[in-house]
Amino acid sequence: MMKKKIFVTVVLALTLAALMLPNTAWAGDNFRFRGKSATAFFFSTDGCVETAVFVFASDDRFQSPPGPGDVVSGASIFISRFDFCTGELLMDASGFASLAAPDFQVIGNLNSATLDTTIEVCDFVSGSCFPVSIDLTWTGTGGLSRENSHFHFQSPGFNINSHFNGRFRNAEASGNVSDGATNFTPASTLSAQIQDLKSGTIVVD
Repeated sequence: MMKKKIFVTVVLALTLAALMLPNTAWAGDNFRFRGKSATAFFFSTDGCVETAVFVFASDDRFQSPPGPGDVVSGASIFISRFDFCTGELLMDASGFASLAAPDFQVIGNLNSATLDTTIEVCDFVSGSCFPVSIDLTWTGTGGLSRENSHFHFQSPGFNINSHFNGRFRNAEASGNVSDGATNFTPASTLSAQIQDLKSGTIVVD
């Protein structure tokens, strides 16, 4: 289970940073990755309505040798609301935003983290887009864990071979995720982590 969580986190981190890099950054084959990040998953029930929220924030450095590398900082959010009495999906929203340096901070030896930003999300149910403010604090709850893994993916267009390792600390996250009318995170997190990851990846076209 831990390896699966770490793999998902790394994939999210790579995807997040890829959204922010210029297209020319993919001209090389060799990419090196290192960065600190935090994840939080909230789940709450109000009457018949279940609300699930996933937040991912990252402050990373990508390098395509021999280039100097790019510092990439951003956050993603996913919000789902479901009425289990009627079987109706009420909201399926997501969004991404680049972050200024103070917006996301990891403090100490992965002891805590903060995220304070606003993300424009688009809801695929209603077809509308709207700003969501995020003000979250992560507090580490356990000891540091370490992981070292390899990943290989092959498709008709390219191959990816990657090696990643990092440090992880389980955490609790609390705060507000709101559209101004609804706080989507009234309960504590179902799961949360603070991470420090690095990965070397080779992409062959």
